[in-house]
Amino acid sequence: MATSFGTGSTFGLTFETGIITDSIGYSYSQENKVLRNGTGDTSGKSYYDERIEVSIAGYIPTSSPYATTLAAAITLVTSPTDYLKGSVGSSTIVESITRTHTNEDYQRIEVTAMNHPGIS
Repeated sequence: MATSFGTGSTFGLTFETGIITDSIGYSYSQENKVLRNGTGDTSGKSYYDERIEVSIAGYIPTSSPYATTLAAAITLVTSPTDYLKGSVGSSTIVESITRTHTNEDYQRIEVTAMNHPGIS
C-alpha cells in the first residue's frame, strides 16, 4: 500500500476480472480525411470513427483466471475517461490476447480490446 503526502494524482489501479492487473492503458484515436483545393493545399479536414484501444496486462491468478475469448465483449472494472467527441461505447470487444510462460516468472497475460462509440 502506498503512502502519499500532499495533493496530486491517483496512485494504483483496480484489478480487471481474471487478471492480477499491473497496468491498464487507453489509447484514443480517430480517422481523418483531408480536403484539398485545386493546387493541392489543405482546405478542410474531417475527423470520424473515434475509438479507444484498451490494453490490460498482468499475471494470471490460479483461481478464476481470465477466460474471455477473442471477439467477445468484456466489461471493464475501470471505465476509460471520456476524451471522445461522442461518448464511450457500451461494448468493449477483445481484439487480441497474448499469454506468456517463462521459466523465471509467473504466467502473464496481455489483452487488447477496442471500444467504438457506435457499437452497443
